[in-house]
Amino acid sequence: MSRTYLYVFTPNGFDVKDVTSYLDSVEGVEDWFFSIPNSIFIVGTTVTARKLSSLLRGRFGDHRHFVTLIPQKGRAGWLPKDHWNLFAPDENV
Repeated sequence: MSRTYLYVFTPNGFDVKDVTSYLDSVEGVEDWFFSIPNSIFIVGTTVTARKLSSLLRGRFGDHRHFVTLIPQKGRAGWLPKDHWNLFAPDENV
């Protein structure tokens, strides 16, 4: 089952492009997309928020960030319409 996480970070010598390139190599990450500066939505199957945080700290060092699961029923906001279809369904979470 896929889940969608939000990773928000303060760049410290790296940027969104560096992070997305790294995410392409992370096992369990199926997709990612971004619409908001310094924030990346991550869709994954076998990764957890804690694991993503650990991996990102391991790759980019200590930096201010958080990773959180985005529940399907708790989603709201103003994003491009096509981005809403990229969120993974998580009815069983």
